[in-house]
Amino acid sequence: MKHLLQDKFVVKRLSALTAGGLVPFAYAPFDLFFLVVISLSILFYLWSTTDSARESFILGYLFGFSMFGIGVNWLHISINLFGGVNIVGALTFTYIFIAYLSLYPALCGYLATRFSKRFYIIVLPSLWLITEWCRGWFLTGFPWLNIGASQTDSILASFAPVFGVYGVSFFVCLLAITLTLLITEFRKYKIISFVLLLLTTLALVALNNTNWTAKLNKEIDVVLVQGAITQEQKWLPEKRQQTYTIYSKLSKPYWSSDLIVWPETAIPSLYHFADDFINGISEQKQNKNALFMSGLAYQDPATKKYYNSVLLIDDKHHFYHKHHLVPFGEYLPLKSILGEVLQFLKIPMSDFSSGDLDQKLFITDKGVFGMSICYEDAYGSEIRNALPDANILINVSNDAWFGNSFAPHQHLQMARMRAIENGRYLLRSTNTGISAIIDNKGNIVSKSPQFEPHTLAATVKLFKGETFYSRFGNSPIIIICCFILLLCFVLNPKVTRVKPQHPV
Repeated sequence: MKHLLQDKFVVKRLSALTAGGLVPFAYAPFDLFFLVVISLSILFYLWSTTDSARESFILGYLFGFSMFGIGVNWLHISINLFGGVNIVGALTFTYIFIAYLSLYPALCGYLATRFSKRFYIIVLPSLWLITEWCRGWFLTGFPWLNIGASQTDSILASFAPVFGVYGVSFFVCLLAITLTLLITEFRKYKIISFVLLLLTTLALVALNNTNWTAKLNKEIDVVLVQGAITQEQKWLPEKRQQTYTIYSKLSKPYWSSDLIVWPETAIPSLYHFADDFINGISEQKQNKNALFMSGLAYQDPATKKYYNSVLLIDDKHHFYHKHHLVPFGEYLPLKSILGEVLQFLKIPMSDFSSGDLDQKLFITDKGVFGMSICYEDAYGSEIRNALPDANILINVSNDAWFGNSFAPHQHLQMARMRAIENGRYLLRSTNTGISAIIDNKGNIVSKSPQFEPHTLAATVKLFKGETFYSRFGNSPIIIICCFILLLCFVLNPKVTRVKPQHPV
């Protein structure tokens, strides 16, 4: 009997590990979005047949470790190749981080089994959403591989303009648990599951035909320039002229357009030392129609603070400073504590300051541009700050840090979700790819090949209005889920002292 129980635990844990390993393949570049429903159904079934909260924690942890271990292991690339850390150290740091991320699905399983197993069918989606949302802001947040982000090409994305990516996560989990109960539970649970599935389907049909925003009677011609400068060469002084020549040559045919966008830090210099770039750009722009944007570093003359910025040139120079910085990449959290440690380990650090959260717009005669830099477009709450004023969203990025990995594809998919959430076109200009023009429904109009110099030129539509999500953000779905959890806890106060009942 003891051996049988041990074998049962081993099978369950291997199943959780395998299910978690399937999740990354639901995202770009594979786009097998249905896999995430199958994976979660397996995990939820394992939790529903486990009476021990501790065992549910272990199963959730194994699921998460496999999911993040495969899905975001590309983090070691930047740490090793560009952070000056050897491969052993880079892998160690990466898997410590993955071990931390795995705690969130583990906590979801533990809380569901310990406090409210009786109402699994509604508790699990709510708990998953809350833990996923916490992962998106705790310690500045890491919203990569949010479950909802995998659904950009599925009908479930219709929930994004209402409740954002977290709302999509909720309904993916609801679909997973209802399918699980339809297959495994008694008749009355099948009826409840079928009703929930039917209501969700009807809501999706209605939302799929809803236009949340409206076109302005205006279009602009845009050009996204991808220089494909390798990260190893990007900041070398002897490569400055070559960089300028590449970008200048790619841009030259398009100065009669409305907008030309170069990527994040395409100008590899502080603004005050970039005269060779800026003067050349001004000469080419002279008497031309185009507005010009490029990423570069900026030092405030008064405060001496450094910013990761976007420069806009019309008849004047305007700046957007990145607000949401990457910890350990663009700034050092707990600098007084960790500074000496990283100096001892010889790990180089940037020292950027955070820009103003409310300064998200470039207001021009061509349109109102909602700006973000790189990692910021992973956060729906960041991008919606530009709404409803922005007519179009623009993101400049540099995914060269992560080489030929899953990361650039996953990052592009998150940008697509931001377009869906806010009902706006999104222009994404990157250094080595994947640059893309994304429409207001999240569809890719055109995109660049990776690691090749390339230009994307298109006529894009400007939009007005706001979606429900643009107006209210994550608050409605968070409040709904907190209310569900509180209600279930109140209705089942003795759950920790009785034998768990069948999930309903």
